[in-house]
Amino acid sequence: RMASTRMGASVWRQCAVASLSLMFFAIILSPSSKEDLVSRTFSSKFAKHSAMPRMAAVRSEIVSRANYGGLADVIVVGGGHAGCEAATAAARTGAKTILLTQREDTIGEMSCNPSIGGIGKGHIVREIDALDGVMGKVIDEAGIHFRILNQRKGPAVHGPRAQADRDLYKAAMRKEIQNYPNLEVVEGSAFDIIMDDPQGDSPEIHGVVTEDGREIKANQVVITTGTFLRGKCYIGSDIYSAGRHLRDSAEVEPPSVGLAQSLEKLELKMGRLKTGTPPRIDGRTIDWDILEPQGSDFPPHPFSFLNNEKGVALKDKLIKCFRTDTNEKTHQVVREYAHLLPEVATGNSGPRYCPSLYKKVVRFPDRERHPVWLEPEGLSTHVVYPNGLSGPYPEEIQEKILRSIRGLEKVEIIRPGYDVEYDYVDPRALKHTLECKKLSGLYLAGQICGTTGYEEAAAQGIVAGANAGLRAVRKPELIIGRNEAYIGVLIDDLVTKGADEPYRMFTSRAEHRLSLRADNADLRLTSKGNKAGLVSDERLILTEERRQEVEKSLENLRRFKMPISKWGSRLDVGQKVQHNQAKSALDILAMGDITLDSVEDVMIKDEPDIKPTPSRARMTVLAESKYSSLIERQQREVDAWEQRELGWVRLPPTIKYTHEELPTLSNEELEKLSRARPATLGEAGAIQGITPASLLNLYRHVTGRGVIGRKE
Repeated sequence: RMASTRMGASVWRQCAVASLSLMFFAIILSPSSKEDLVSRTFSSKFAKHSAMPRMAAVRSEIVSRANYGGLADVIVVGGGHAGCEAATAAARTGAKTILLTQREDTIGEMSCNPSIGGIGKGHIVREIDALDGVMGKVIDEAGIHFRILNQRKGPAVHGPRAQADRDLYKAAMRKEIQNYPNLEVVEGSAFDIIMDDPQGDSPEIHGVVTEDGREIKANQVVITTGTFLRGKCYIGSDIYSAGRHLRDSAEVEPPSVGLAQSLEKLELKMGRLKTGTPPRIDGRTIDWDILEPQGSDFPPHPFSFLNNEKGVALKDKLIKCFRTDTNEKTHQVVREYAHLLPEVATGNSGPRYCPSLYKKVVRFPDRERHPVWLEPEGLSTHVVYPNGLSGPYPEEIQEKILRSIRGLEKVEIIRPGYDVEYDYVDPRALKHTLECKKLSGLYLAGQICGTTGYEEAAAQGIVAGANAGLRAVRKPELIIGRNEAYIGVLIDDLVTKGADEPYRMFTSRAEHRLSLRADNADLRLTSKGNKAGLVSDERLILTEERRQEVEKSLENLRRFKMPISKWGSRLDVGQKVQHNQAKSALDILAMGDITLDSVEDVMIKDEPDIKPTPSRARMTVLAESKYSSLIERQQREVDAWEQRELGWVRLPPTIKYTHEELPTLSNEELEKLSRARPATLGEAGAIQGITPASLLNLYRHVTGRGVIGRKE
């Protein structure tokens, strides 16, 4: 055996020397083939030999020299939703960008639910698209079920949502990334960050070191590690280190431990959060016939403004989702086996607005049922995502829970659900550009900042990546205000208030929500993105054309006037006419449920030269018509709040923090205010999760004022 080992070692050394000689000879003779040769030489098993520390070091030096040394302006760590937006945003600024990911084949993976958008979240996706981001375009390619949520309410809170075919979404995102100008994908796991003078007053970052020893140099680094930062997965009593499971598999992706230790060296305040994903089930074992179907909107509304005219790619292949509900038997199983849950699943580190089934049963003991949405994961798979059933019980208990539900009595589990716990950095350590205050050139985005959700991660990614790229090309930074976008609300909330639980966006968090609508995101942000160097001139031209269409239509509506009696003879104005005052078409639209079509029909009969509002401008024109006076009032209130500095206003000790008294505040805000009992508005504003919009409503409540700023 010893002779055999020595012979093997001798042969190995001869092969290694020959390979290195061949590689150096080729580099000298043909520089243009360096990258190809390095890739071929070190894809062999020799490069992974455990007894090769010297070989790994040589490999690191050569690969760095051949591919990376001094060539990258920005490195983005992580290929999830934040990473994809960060990498493409940095590349759009003109910065040479490297996307460093553990596995190229998992770029754009939807780790949890197969959907994009929703209330608040859909607004963010439209804003990302307005800045020329990729998420909106990709979901339009891969979406198989589209709905506008909250359609019964006003357009300010309409929430675009789409369910994706997971495989098509990932394929479309990978294609986008692989073909993006100024962007290169490199496989590897970031282990450490390179910085100068780490103990000095103003250290700067200079790149990352991978786990296999490569040094990749860049003066701007964006970290978007998701749940990988010292990640641990939980199923029942099983606990194991992992960032996540590969889809529908027992195989896991390893956590990022070295990078977490690097961030600790910067003395950043860090904590632990957790999230969970439900089991995946076999659609062939579901009794679909007894369930409540939910069809897609038709025609479906695209997310990307670029697709306003042509629509979404799979509009002829849309599917149905189905609803079922938990019941008392389900809740009994949840309570009976709660002792088998890992401790992390019963604590308070999980997402409040996407709670596990256990949390819902405990938090709402009087509810007889909770909805469960069965969402097929694609056009060519039997895998179904049971939305609303997360909880890391042992697999046999997950099966009991599932089979207690109507329509799932014979269901089979493809992969059990699990929880994942991970490190995050207190986002108060960041600037509004998402650059770290303690280390110039280091940016963070996504779940590492304490958020939950694909959309929130992508929003941070586009801001962090854009600012990293702008810093690299020496252009002014991009800061988005609370009055400009939900992205601005999200980032301001994070960097000023922090996050002690996973942060999710809602429309109620924005004090400017009447003007921050999904329909006008391009009119709000595309010009700003173009000035920053993030959006092309071609896209700006399309946006300005739409702006002109909106303004022309609104101008016609303001100009066209008739006596109210005449309007009443042609339309149902919803009220008894008491006078004959002239009213504009805009005034009429603001009354009740009158449609833009009906008003324009009246206008065209009197003035045939008036053109109907183009389809791509109609939603915005209607919203502006409905909200014109309210938007002015909203702005007066916000201005008055900011000018008066009303933090001194006292809150009565007897105030009741309930939905009956304060219906506009969220459960989270009511709970935190009730627990803290702040004495003043200033103290209330210092509580994590209390938004400026809620402070405004608190002021109205305690003073009895309907509108701030009205003269006494």
